[in-house]
Amino acid sequence: MKKIWLGIIALVLVMGIGTSVYAAEADNGQSWFENMLPFAKKMHPDLTDSQIKDMVNNCHSKQGTARVE
Repeated sequence: MKKIWLGIIALVLVMGIGTSVYAAEADNGQSWFENMLPFAKKMHPDLTDSQIKDMVNNCHSKQGTARVE
């Protein structure tokens, strides 16, 4: 019975690791920002790509707060 449980646990771990590796590579090398850019352009049509990138970087900074200048 112990061998069966160990086999099931090993199978679950292998399948979980394989799924996460596949999911990490499934976006064809595009970054999160590149995937999000068309939607951001619809929300903020008056901003340039660099302004949107600056806004995203400010919102997702490690300091936790965005500073408006």
